[in-house]
Amino acid sequence: MKIYDKTIYKQSENIKTAIITITIFILGFVTGFLVVNEQLKIENTELQKQNQEKQEHIVELEKKVEEQQVKINEQYVELDSLRESVYIYQMYGK
Repeated sequence: MKIYDKTIYKQSENIKTAIITITIFILGFVTGFLVVNEQLKIENTELQKQNQEKQEHIVELEKKVEEQQVKINEQYVELDSLRESVYIYQMYGK
């Protein structure tokens, strides 16, 4: 009877050890998965904020470019008018 009890006890301990090991592995895996998933969400949110800030900066730069283009166009019209005035003065002013 003692041999039978030792064998059953040994198998029981091996099964307990295996179940504990598998349980710890599964808990660690699930915990790691959740932590990585949460970290990726945080990084994604930060990247979206950075992207939004860059888009706002691009819009501001585009407005500045448009303002500068309007000024350039106005100056071009003034220069063209000045050229015509000089040409008319040279032709008829003397």
